Amino acid sequence: MTRHLSARAARWVTRSLCGAITVLPTTLAAQTDFYNTDRGRPLRVEDALVVERRAFELQAAPFTWERVRRGASHLAVAPEFAWGVLPRTQIELALPMLRTDEGVGTTPTIGLGGVELELLHQLNAETTRWPALALGAGAHLPVGGMAPSRTLTSVRGLATRTLGWGRVHLNATMGLGDDLPVNDPGASEAARWEAGVAVDHTFFFRSLLVGADLVARRGQFADAATQWQAGVGLRQQVTPRLAFDAGLRRRVSAGEAGWTFTTGAAYAFAKPWRPAATAPARPAVVRSVRGSGLATSAPQWSTVQDQFYQQAEHNFVFRRMYPGADRLFNAFDFGHAVLYETLWTQPDAAERLLEGPVYTQLTTEVLSAPPRLPLAEDAIEPLYARLAPEAKAMFEWAHILHRQVYDILADERLSEAAKDAELQRLTAYYRSRPDLAFSALPKNMALMQEMPYSLAFRQRYPKFNGLIWAYHWLQVGIYEPLVVGQTPAERQAGVAAAVARFKQMIPGAPENYPGMMPMTAAIAPTFSSKWPTFAIIFDNLHSLHDVISDILANPAVPRGEKRALILEAVDAYRDDTTQIMTIEGWKKMSLTMGLENQGGPVVGFLPALPTQTMPRGMVMRYDRDGNPIDDHHHHEP
Repeated sequence: MTRHLSARAARWVTRSLCGAITVLPTTLAAQTDFYNTDRGRPLRVEDALVVERRAFELQAAPFTWERVRRGASHLAVAPEFAWGVLPRTQIELALPMLRTDEGVGTTPTIGLGGVELELLHQLNAETTRWPALALGAGAHLPVGGMAPSRTLTSVRGLATRTLGWGRVHLNATMGLGDDLPVNDPGASEAARWEAGVAVDHTFFFRSLLVGADLVARRGQFADAATQWQAGVGLRQQVTPRLAFDAGLRRRVSAGEAGWTFTTGAAYAFAKPWRPAATAPARPAVVRSVRGSGLATSAPQWSTVQDQFYQQAEHNFVFRRMYPGADRLFNAFDFGHAVLYETLWTQPDAAERLLEGPVYTQLTTEVLSAPPRLPLAEDAIEPLYARLAPEAKAMFEWAHILHRQVYDILADERLSEAAKDAELQRLTAYYRSRPDLAFSALPKNMALMQEMPYSLAFRQRYPKFNGLIWAYHWLQVGIYEPLVVGQTPAERQAGVAAAVARFKQMIPGAPENYPGMMPMTAAIAPTFSSKWPTFAIIFDNLHSLHDVISDILANPAVPRGEKRALILEAVDAYRDDTTQIMTIEGWKKMSLTMGLENQGGPVVGFLPALPTQTMPRGMVMRYDRDGNPIDDHHHHEP
C-alpha cells in the first residue's frame, strides 16, 4: 500500500464525497437519529449506541478547526461512513484530509491523514441493572502524506447510563504497539490512552441534544504529557433526513490554551430491501423470559436491536402530503411515552398527574402545536425504556410500520397495483424481525381484559385512557379516507375531516372519547377488508399498549414483577398460538362491540358525536369465532 495518495486520487475522493452529499437529500429518503452521537460529533466522548442494522450513515464533510498555539492551527475535513452490517454492529470508515499551519514563516501542509477503520459492537441494550456497553477495535492505516508512518491499532470500551434528567457516557481507549517518533506525521493524533466522561440532555420537543465532556489523553510518543480537554456541543435534527452538530473544545491542562471548533451534518439511508423469491416460514418466536416458567425477576441482560426502516421512494410522502395529521402522530408518540414514564417513575402521584396537569398539557398544548419531527422516545421515557427495552423496540417497529403504510397509501404516484406490491414488500420486511413483529393472527380480547392485572388503567385513569383510545381511533381511521377517496382532493378532505373529528372528541372528557378500544375492522372496514394483515397487527399493537398500561398502573402487581409480566405479554402478542381467534371471528367481534362505542365512523359521519350504547369500559367476552360468552359485564371507573 502506498504511503502517499496522488493529487488526482485526492481530488477524486473529494469530488465523490461532495457528489454524495449533493445527491443524498434529493434521492434518498433518509433519517438520522440525533440522539445517537458519534466520536467527535459533537463531543469527543460518544454514547454506546451503534447505527441501526442495515443502515448507512454518512458524516457529510465534518469540519474541525484547532488552534494549537498562537499563530498555529490545524484544519481537518474528515468524511466518515458507517454501516450497520450486523445486529448491534457497525463498521466505520473515515478519510481525514488535513491542513496544518505552524505559523509565520512556514508553509501550510496539506494531505490525507490516513484511512481510519473501526468495528464497533454494542453488547447489550440498556436495562435497569445494566448500562449499554460496547467494544470497539480500530486501525489507522498509513495512507497519505500526513498519515502515521505505520498502522496504528487501538481498542476501546464505551458505556452509557440513562437517568431521569439525561445520560452519562464513559469512554476508554488504549493504543497498541510501540511509541511513534515525536516528529511522525501521525504523532499528534495517536493516543497511548484516552479516557473521558460526558453528560447530555435532550430537549425532545425541539429534537435537540446538548452535552459536555471532559477528556484526558496521553500521546503515543516518548515523554508525552497527559492533556486535559473540556468540551460542549449540540446535535440538532433539522429534517427527517438531516442532523446538524457543532462543538467547542478547550485544552484545560498546563500550557497555552488550545481551542477546537467542529461542525458537520449527517445523513442516514439504507439499500432497498427485497424479500427472497420464496418467503421462508415465519421463524419460531424466541421467548423473552427464558426457562420453564415466568421468573419473578426477568433476565436483565437484553440484546434487542434496532433496524432501519424499509427504504423506498415513498418514504415521508405522508408527511409532505398531510403535515397536520403527521404532526399529530408525533404528539401521540409523546402521549404514549409520557404515560409509561409517569406510571413507572411516579406511581404514587401518577393518578393526580395523568388525570390533571399532564392530561391538560397534552390536550391544550401538545395537540394544539404538535412537534414538527418524530420525537426521541428514549428521552421522554428513559426509565421505562430501561425497564422493558424489548417492549419499547416492539412498539417502535410497529409504529414504523404504521407510518410506512400511510406513506404508501398517500403516494399519488403509485397505482393500486403498485400500492399492493409495496404493501406486500413492507409486510415481508416487518415480519423479517420475528423478535419484534406482532402476530398477524387476531388475539382474543381476554389477553387485554381478563388477566389478573387487567382494567386497572381504564378504571383509575378514565380521561387518559379515553385519550389513548381516541389516538388509536385516528391512527387506524386515517387509512379509510386514504383508501375510499377517489381523487386526491377527496383524500385530502377525508383526512382533514378525520383530524377534525378527533379534536371534536377532546372537550368534555371522557364522555366524548371511545368507550371501548377501537377495532380496525370496525373503524376502517374498507382498509381492513383489503389488507387484513395490517389491521390485525395494529389491533394487537393497540391491545398490548393497554396491557402494559394495566401492568404499570395496577398497584397489586409488585414493582419487582412488572418487567416479567410485560415480557410475558410481549411473548403472547408475538406468537401465533396464544388466545388466537379466527379472522371471521375477529371481524364479527369488532362489529358486535358497536361502532358507536368505538368512536364512530371516520368517513360519512354526522356532525354530532355518536351516542354510545354500552357502559363506558364494558368488558365483552367472546370465543375464538366471535360469539359472545356468558353475560357481558362492565366495570365503571
